[in-house]
Order: sequence, then structure tokens, then C-alpha cells
Amino acid sequence: MKRILTWLKPTWNWIHIWNYMWAVKPFLDLIKWQEAFLFIADFHSLTSVHNWETLKKYKLEMILEYMAMVWDLDNVTIFEQSKVRRINDITWILSSLTPYSMMLRAHSFKDSQAKNAEINMATFNYPILMASDIISYDADIVPVWKDQIQHLEFARDIAGYFNKNYICDTFKLPNCHIDKELQTIPWIDGRKMSKSYNNFIPVFASEKEIKKSIMSIVTDDTPLELPKNPDTCNVFALIKLFATQDRQNQIRQKYLAWNYGYGHAKLELLEIILDYFGHIRQRKAELEKNLDFVYDKLAKWNKIANEIVDKKYEEILKVVWL
Repeated sequence: MKRILTWLKPTWNWIHIWNYMWAVKPFLDLIKWQEAFLFIADFHSLTSVHNWETLKKYKLEMILEYMAMVWDLDNVTIFEQSKVRRINDITWILSSLTPYSMMLRAHSFKDSQAKNAEINMATFNYPILMASDIISYDADIVPVWKDQIQHLEFARDIAGYFNKNYICDTFKLPNCHIDKELQTIPWIDGRKMSKSYNNFIPVFASEKEIKKSIMSIVTDDTPLELPKNPDTCNVFALIKLFATQDRQNQIRQKYLAWNYGYGHAKLELLEIILDYFGHIRQRKAELEKNLDFVYDKLAKWNKIANEIVDKKYEEILKVVWL
């Protein structure tokens, strides 16, 4: 049985549809007959979220969203990164083998430099903790977006450094899973959908907020009365992600006809997204009314994650003679 692992950082109120498409949906598609792990990367969020009340709110929101999206809670382990006792101990040991030059190549570090931001050490060491998060659980498959491939490459390299240095096979080298079709999809303003760009469509926000996001999608200036090209339209690119083939074909014909505007297409996209995520949104509302159940499940999942990492930590100590 293969082990699948993925994560999201609780740095905002809601998961947006890009998070869902690159991390959650591939994860859900892969978990049949697999051992599935999903974690809340709250240690990673400390690079930018420095208020405990804010982080607590974001974490609860993300836990509820994860649980709402996973259709079989008995077939997955959803846990909090910060509740795994030995993950930072493993990170420190891996740090002793990780080249400084590797961290200088990290996207997270370069992005902070480009923004002329004050770079904290958590940002600089971020990839090593991420490597620990992946290889400490012996993950076989990690669903990623193309921006995340470097994390997998670093994790594999760091695991390889450890195994080679100590002449062992302590760490498994994980493989990434990426949906290549998603790499070509434009988003609201033609860039990747991101909370930092404020150009995302949230899955669990109110209908009014989702509509506002959709209506802001950038389109060209073709007049209402003229036919339009669906294959160059950001709105239609999103419609193709969530609509049935019949619905896509119907909307395509409308694009090619007269008097069908981008506003009409955006309203159809709103309807499609609300329908697609309707059962998930309803399930989250139900979970919000039963937080005792949520916290009970979370405690059990955190225990499972700790048991796995404790065992891996003991293996590491034997190898490094500590």
C-alpha cells in the first residue's frame, strides 16, 4: 500500500479553488487503496502569521475545510504539524547535512529577497522543515503544483544525503504527482491564483464573496454582441475545470453565438462552482455545529502521526549514534 501526503498552510481564512485543484482533488483521487495523510502546516505559517488569535482561527477553519472535503474520514489522517513532537528534532539533524548553497536556491528565500522583505530564519530554513514533513512519514506520493516541485527535489536530495552519509536506507525517496493539465490554466488575472495576489476564488466563503471574486476575472474587450473565443478566455478555462462535458459544450456554443457577454459566462461559472462545491460547503456547516467530534478526531489523528514520527526518530538516533 502506498502512502500519500499533502499539506496546506493556515495563512488565510479559506481554501481557494486553486488549493483544491492542485493539492486536495489529486489527493482525493489517489486515496483509494492508499494510506492518506493530510497535515495543517502551522509551523510553516509562522514565517508570516505572528498573532496567535489569528493563527488559531485560520487553523480551525482549515481543519473544518479539510474534514469537509474528505469523503471518508476513516480512510485519512488529518493532523497538525505542530503537534508532532519530534518533527523539529529531525529537522535539526537533517540541517546538519543540508548545504547552505541549497537554501540559497530555495524559492521561498528568493521570493522574500525579491520583495525586499526582512528575511527571518524560519523562511530561510523552511525547505528543511518541509523535507522533514515529507520524509519522516515515509511518503511515497506527494501531490504538488509546479511551484512545489522544488520542495520534493530538496526532500529527495536531503534524504539522499542522509542515507549516503550514514550508509543506510532510513529515508524513503518520495515521488511527486502533478496534474500537467493544470499548469496551463490561467486564473482571475492571468497569474497563478494566490492569496498573496488577492486574486483567488474561495471555496467556503459566502455566495456574495464568491460572486465578487468571479466577477473580477479579467477578460478582453470584445463587445457583448460579437462572438468570442472560449479557448482564450479565463472564465471558460475555469468552467472547464468544474462543469460537465455537456454543460461545457452548451456554454462553448453560446460564446460562438451573438449577444453572449463575459458577464453571462461569469454568472454561469458562479452557478457551476456553487453546485460543484455545494455538498462540501454543507458538510462544513454541519461540522461547525459539532466541534467536539472535530477535536476528538483531530486528537486521534495527531496520535497516529506522532507514533509514525517517533518510530522514525528512533531509527535516526540509532544511525547517528545519539
